[in-house]
Amino acid sequence: MHKEYRQRLANEYYYAATRMQQEGELTKKLFYFSVFFGEAQRVLNWEWDTNLALIHLVTQQVHQQINVQTQNPVLLQTLPIDWTIVFDKLTRAASDLAIHFENAANERNTEELYRILGSLAEVSFAVTGNGSYLYKKGLLKL
Repeated sequence: MHKEYRQRLANEYYYAATRMQQEGELTKKLFYFSVFFGEAQRVLNWEWDTNLALIHLVTQQVHQQINVQTQNPVLLQTLPIDWTIVFDKLTRAASDLAIHFENAANERNTEELYRILGSLAEVSFAVTGNGSYLYKKGLLKL
């Protein structure tokens, strides 16, 4: 990926992750998280990158899954999940993704990228009925 695009992603992701850490409201944290798939899509319009397409897909899915669950008051109240822990892990993964792009050497470190995307997938799964059940049983750790 061109250096300028990688730096753009690093800057935008760092800003969004920092704002997520500073925000107290869950909806605002989720708003800032939307930068991750939005910015990935913008860069993909200029240069195709398979890993960036994967970042776009995973972050968009995570955002949609959390958004659906938090917009439904019944689900929000009944899912046996600690939303603070969910958003803490989401914020940590967002910060890790920003750091991943800040370090040019990480561009080829797919193992680290996949670890971060795996953390995001766990967050997305945790807020489903089955995922929150597994979380309560102690099988899914956040």
